[in-house]
Amino acid sequence: MARRQEADALRVEIRQLKDELARLRATETTYREIVHRTNSIVLRWDPQGRVIFLNDYGQQLFGYTSEELVGRSVLGLIVPDTESSGRDLVAMIHDLLRYPERYLANENENVRRDGERLWITWRNTPIVDGDGRLIEILSTGIDTTERKRAEEALRASEERFRQLAVLDDLTGLYNTRHLYQALEALIAEGAAAGTVLSVLFIDLDHFKQVVDEHGHLNGSRAIQEVAATLRGCLAAPAWAVAYAGDEFVVVLPDTPTAAAIEKAREIRTRIRETEYLAATGRPVRLAASVGVATYPDDARDFEGLLALGDQALFAVKRNGRDGIVAARELDPSAPTSRGAAAGDGDDAADL
Repeated sequence: MARRQEADALRVEIRQLKDELARLRATETTYREIVHRTNSIVLRWDPQGRVIFLNDYGQQLFGYTSEELVGRSVLGLIVPDTESSGRDLVAMIHDLLRYPERYLANENENVRRDGERLWITWRNTPIVDGDGRLIEILSTGIDTTERKRAEEALRASEERFRQLAVLDDLTGLYNTRHLYQALEALIAEGAAAGTVLSVLFIDLDHFKQVVDEHGHLNGSRAIQEVAATLRGCLAAPAWAVAYAGDEFVVVLPDTPTAAAIEKAREIRTRIRETEYLAATGRPVRLAASVGVATYPDDARDFEGLLALGDQALFAVKRNGRDGIVAARELDPSAPTSRGAAAGDGDDAADL
């Protein structure tokens, strides 16, 4: 009797084990089905960075079969050596394998078999044994390429709008809004650091004649070409401003008066030696008058600096044009307004 009961109990236990095994197999089948059908990448890789498993979605996304993937390193396969930005992904992957707890979530550029770059947002789960040794990493990823591209386009658009807010439409030089804001900041920095700053006020001589003879459209083209001449004469941190019509301002950080005068001479020479409107078949030669003012020698705020640069420019105009005058050379008794500087009115505003 006892043996029969033991046999019956054993048969029940075996039946229960078979039922549990069947449930586990069904669960595993369901799990595998979910993993393969999910619209996310499921990647298992070992501590050496080699692929153990990639689900169907991942295989289709990257363009490889399981046989082509398993046992191969993710580097050079689905992870490029460097991102488009230049980030070293080889170093990143090695660091991830060494310190997986630091990379529970990360985003990086990946690569398809055909060479197309993809951005993937990864969630990584380190799998360890009883002694805490890394066995593998389970990574799930979402293709965020379109979002990334949209973000980059938005950033580029925002940057373009920021540029448009401070750039002159005709010349591409900075506009007066940027001049006032940046010059005030530069003078504040100069006051703190004890540095100097010079400005050049540049006016094209007799430019109204160019407009009268060649028309307003060609006048605008000539202004654009003069702006290109100015850019060719300047290196950072210097920059130029389209001030008004045929007038320009050049800002020269860390430049004392003597060096600013030398730069003014260079600019005048380049303008004089350049043929403008050459593409029209009727090239013109131009000359320029330049006023120079320096912070803190001539003025201690940006309004005063600009006013003195303007006065120095019109001192040149008053004395026959085509020259350079520094603010320190101004005669306090001389007229300082534009109208007084161009007494007959023929060049008070060339455009």
